[in-house]
Amino acid sequence: MNILITGGCGYIGTVLTEQLLKEGHKVTVIDTQWFGNYLQEHPNLDIHKLDIRETDKIPLKGVEVIMHLANIANDPGVELNPTLSWEVNVLAGQQLADRAVREGVKQFIYASSGSVYGIKEELDVTEELSLVPISVYNKTKMVAERVLLSYQNQMKVYCIRPATVCGWSPRMRLDVSVNMLTLQALKNALITVYG
Repeated sequence: MNILITGGCGYIGTVLTEQLLKEGHKVTVIDTQWFGNYLQEHPNLDIHKLDIRETDKIPLKGVEVIMHLANIANDPGVELNPTLSWEVNVLAGQQLADRAVREGVKQFIYASSGSVYGIKEELDVTEELSLVPISVYNKTKMVAERVLLSYQNQMKVYCIRPATVCGWSPRMRLDVSVNMLTLQALKNALITVYG
């Protein structure tokens, strides 16, 4: 397939891009590369250093699937500039979906977040529970889901809500609790738990 990944140089995007290339797909990556680019050159890989807010510059000709990972990530990042976060996390996604429909893209997969549920008393958090986001980051994810789902009559739209991700990536994130605690254990043989 011909797949476009926004945020393809990020923590998840780097691993996902490499896996899709191994499976034989053609992958186009859109990323600002604020945190670098750890992707290896590949004949089926086309990388564009580009802000997703520049929607008209994103090459969509022949793209069958968009995997939309690009966003201002986590609560502290969003709190630094809430306006930028709404522009990137919601408005740019809407503009990308609108263009995708006009260009004939068949599927749009959006990386949302389990944080859209807020804090629940239920032991099992399922998709049937209400969304009660408690931070600006959570709200941008919830609103983006609703906006993107408004296109589901024109293309297949999937909203994925992972919990906090963790593990190895060439573009490592050490602001993720499990990764940070693992690094402390490996480096210091001691874990310091905060909060």
